[in-house]
Amino acid sequence: MKKSKKNQNKSSLVWKMAIASAVSWEAAKLAGSKHPYLAPLSVILCLQSTIDQSVRFSFHRIAGTVIGIMLTSYLVSYLQMNGWMLGLLLLGGTYVAKWLRIDETVLHQVALTILLVFTFERHSKDYAMDRIIDTVIGVVIAILVHMFLFPPDYTKRAADSFQTLAHQLSDTLSDLSKWVQSEWGQGKGNIMEDKVNNLLQELHTAKEMLQTASESLKFNPIRKKHKITLARYQTEMQKMNAGYEYISNVVKTLKEWEKEGDLSSSDKRELGNDLQVLNEFFAGFKGIQLGETDNWKQKEQNVLLESLRSDMQSHPQPSQVYKDSFFLETKKLLKSL
Repeated sequence: MKKSKKNQNKSSLVWKMAIASAVSWEAAKLAGSKHPYLAPLSVILCLQSTIDQSVRFSFHRIAGTVIGIMLTSYLVSYLQMNGWMLGLLLLGGTYVAKWLRIDETVLHQVALTILLVFTFERHSKDYAMDRIIDTVIGVVIAILVHMFLFPPDYTKRAADSFQTLAHQLSDTLSDLSKWVQSEWGQGKGNIMEDKVNNLLQELHTAKEMLQTASESLKFNPIRKKHKITLARYQTEMQKMNAGYEYISNVVKTLKEWEKEGDLSSSDKRELGNDLQVLNEFFAGFKGIQLGETDNWKQKEQNVLLESLRSDMQSHPQPSQVYKDSFFLETKKLLKSL
């Protein structure tokens, strides 16, 4: 599915690049440009993976082009055309850009503009002005095409990543429950720590995917509903983060506890049941589709949490340090859910 989605995104980019380049070339010719290829050049460079990235890159390209032309166009006709002179112009122009504390992307655009103006301005006196006009034309067309022709949207991929995380978190809690109830004393601590590390990687992946999805919807005029969906996922991600922290701390506690070997049958039953309830709670997140949770599943999750909270209150005050740590971590998690 992920490979298919990537291919779909690439196909969309191919069509956008071709259409926007053709339109920008013709628009530049209509504007009187003698160098219409400069407009599609901007299109090709400015079509980034999200509209937000395209807008920022476009701004940097226009700023760098203007600064480069201002620093070069007047001097170029009086200078010899050789590598040493080009090097001096680049050094001076980019140093001015650095002194202005502008973005590094703008600095690259300044250098590119200096190179092209140095090369072509002496052969065509209209090159510098054409470059500014055609750059603006290309930028505007690239952004408009990006916004209205299959605008990038990573909401579904973010949802899939979130559900994968929920599934892995739920499975880890299930493994913890089995460890306590039936596999105690078998030295599973190191195995569980590896699972915690894998869970952390999945958590980072899901967070990054949510961030990418949020950025993909900036300046997207036709995906307002998905913005609400992603806001919901951002809220639910806090619960996932709390779940990871809980598992990480509990694994450390259980690993030390196992070394002591002191875990009664009643402790195994109580701790295992508590972990199983949390497993079922997080398993419910796998049913979320684009932010819409089944009402029955949500009620079921709430019942699970309330039952666990009641159990926490009814348990006698732990007298053993490891058991005390486990119950404190569980209560802390319940407060954040």
